[in-house]
Amino acid sequence: MPLIRRPSRYLGTEVNSWHKPWDEARVRFCLVFPDLYELGMSHLGSQILYLILNSRRDWLADRAYCPDRDLEALLLERGRPLVSWEHRRPLVDFDVLGISLPYELCYSNILTILSLAGLPFRSQERPKPFPLILGGGSAAVNPEPVAPFYDAIIIGDAEEAILEVAEVCGRLKREGGEKADLLRALSDIEGLYVPDHFQPLYDKDGRFRGMRSRLKAKVRRRIVADLDAVPYPYRPLVPFAETAHDRLAIEVSRGCTRGCRFCQAGVTYRPVRERSPKRVLELIQEGLEATGWDEVSLLSLSTGDYSCLEPLVEYLMAVYCPRRVAISLPSLRVGTLTLAIMEEIRRVRKTGFTLAPEAGSQRLRQVINKDIREEDLLACAEAAFRLGWGHIKLYFMVGLPSETEEDVKEIIRLAREVRKMAPSGRGGQVTVSVATFVPKPHTPFQWEAQLLPDEATFRLGILKQALRGRGFRVKWHQPEMSLLEGVFSRGDRSLASLIEEAWRLGARLDGWSDHFRLSLWQKAAQRVGINLEGYLSARSLEAPLAWEHLDMGVSQEFLRQERRLALEAQFSPDCRFSRCLKCGVCGKKVALSLKKDCKLPPPPPPPSQPEGRFAYLVAYSKDGPARFLSQLELMRVVHRALRRAGLPLSFSQGFHPLPRVSFPRALPVGVASEREHFVVELVRPLPEEEIKRRLSATMPAGIGLLAVQPWQVGREPPHEAKMTFVVELPAPQDLSEIVNNFKARESWPFSRLRKGKKKTIDLKDYVLALEALSPQGLTITLRTPEQGGVRIDEALSAILGLEAREILASRVVKTSSW
Repeated sequence: MPLIRRPSRYLGTEVNSWHKPWDEARVRFCLVFPDLYELGMSHLGSQILYLILNSRRDWLADRAYCPDRDLEALLLERGRPLVSWEHRRPLVDFDVLGISLPYELCYSNILTILSLAGLPFRSQERPKPFPLILGGGSAAVNPEPVAPFYDAIIIGDAEEAILEVAEVCGRLKREGGEKADLLRALSDIEGLYVPDHFQPLYDKDGRFRGMRSRLKAKVRRRIVADLDAVPYPYRPLVPFAETAHDRLAIEVSRGCTRGCRFCQAGVTYRPVRERSPKRVLELIQEGLEATGWDEVSLLSLSTGDYSCLEPLVEYLMAVYCPRRVAISLPSLRVGTLTLAIMEEIRRVRKTGFTLAPEAGSQRLRQVINKDIREEDLLACAEAAFRLGWGHIKLYFMVGLPSETEEDVKEIIRLAREVRKMAPSGRGGQVTVSVATFVPKPHTPFQWEAQLLPDEATFRLGILKQALRGRGFRVKWHQPEMSLLEGVFSRGDRSLASLIEEAWRLGARLDGWSDHFRLSLWQKAAQRVGINLEGYLSARSLEAPLAWEHLDMGVSQEFLRQERRLALEAQFSPDCRFSRCLKCGVCGKKVALSLKKDCKLPPPPPPPSQPEGRFAYLVAYSKDGPARFLSQLELMRVVHRALRRAGLPLSFSQGFHPLPRVSFPRALPVGVASEREHFVVELVRPLPEEEIKRRLSATMPAGIGLLAVQPWQVGREPPHEAKMTFVVELPAPQDLSEIVNNFKARESWPFSRLRKGKKKTIDLKDYVLALEALSPQGLTITLRTPEQGGVRIDEALSAILGLEAREILASRVVKTSSW
């Protein structure tokens, strides 16, 4: 832990993590997200499956994430396997490794995980039934590029299917059987795709010519008909490190029938199924009490279409606004965002305002079936600026079918019109975020061509040049990354060899721009004889598609009809509010499920007791996994623990109100402490023992509450003029000679680098005491002025002459001076 970046990613002791007895579980899952912790902990699907499995007595679910490059190198250097986060077991010890498929640019990470687990990449090279390599997720609608690496893949919704997989695995473990028996039993589960049961066919030139099936011709997508019908406790994991979406996520509905022709999710999550307002409220209450988050995000492909949205938001604001909990609606469509909703969500804090016209011209919006009128978009932007939002983000794509240079220039005009909506004299920031269009399987545009990187770069350049002035910012997705996404999006199984070769050449973490290297993929493609750009070309309507054996429920006839309407620049209506379009997904088992009853209970009355300000000094110890938290991470831990404890917190004023909590100077990451402290303010007084009891129950492992005492309001935590540390070194040294040498010298010059500036100081001015305890142990007392001073790691490096790696590997404990 001390030797890697951001060790808080790997602790496995987050609030709400499960540590079930290993030997009592009949089937053990490890749910692996094939990317860094920051993205994996934000993935709602992984969280839900983790909660569902662990809520059942017979099943155990642990988790893992793709390690960063530094940890991967360290594991290889020491010959150690990647282990699970909670139980610290090698991944091969689990019965099922559920490696999700969230997006195409994580494919090389799948091989990193299998390699560090000590498993062969290809399913046919793993003859034993366990561990079963199970996939699922958004990119599973065309898993063919990675299909050879998986034993089975869930196509569609997994909440019910994952339990059926557990039952089948448990039965096979109990009764015995071969891997072929397991795969055959799994293929009987609705929505389970076994790649080994399908063989791709190629002509002599290597072109895909179809799929031969051994058991059934097609695999039908699994659909959960009722979102309220799958019970699980909603106590999500609370991350230590800052994550991509650090808030309580509540899925209010699944599916979208707006019919945007570029949108894969709009097809593959049909039909619309809404969660009942009653269940939404239950999930929010349980989730906030269990996590301490200060923001609730209502998720859906089009949250504004949730039939009970306005009364729900009004109720939530009445209940949670006094608690300083913000409500965010990250997926709102122009035309569904009412003034009443905007008025409500700004009451706590304005969490960001995003609009997605996707195309600048009305003609191109008709092509893609984005039924947004420009006047409605501008009216929405004007209302947002008027209500206090100072920043609006606009999402666009370049390279949409039939796009011209004039369409690109229309993005510039529309962005300028949006900024004009800001009140005069107040400015207003507009961020134009642009991606290259990638044709996706199972959409009306699955046959279309994708822009090559050079042409995409040219069109992006037009936007960047024109929107350089004050008040505008242009962000873009690298066209080279979009190229690789496009290759995998419509790829076939021959790409598995490309992924293996690129991984061997060093491809890792391709979804991160600072790691992505297209040259590695180009070199790999040359070695295995694959033309990357050929995958971006248009497809014939008669040519076989690599994903046709996976049935999303929407018919090919419907997709062809929508493509025809796109070429004619005609809109198709939303079937929720107009006629049925005969897409094919609705049937006996599943149909549109809208919540017509929007009655909500009356919100509780606000507290009648007047608010004041009452301060308390809280003393705590920090050791074990908690010593690897940075100061910012520790502050978030404390803020959320205070909320989970239900304490009547006092909040700051302004744009982003926070609990009034103040901390003294931070200790370096990795240093334990026998006693630290912070000050918290409440609006009502409470007995000190009650504060200690309630807060003790909410702290994560490694943080122990020592004492609580009244404190003067506005007074900072007490400053410790000196700190004493006990140090245990990783290897013995002649510490007595080193200590005597330090004491004998009149000065000890030391040069340090902070914020890019080098400064030489005399360490003797800061070291008040230094004693050797053993060949590996010593104590050191440092003077710690309120400004400046020397960190303990700097002092040890200067005195002992150790490398930073050796200092990090030492155990350092700040003793109590109270």
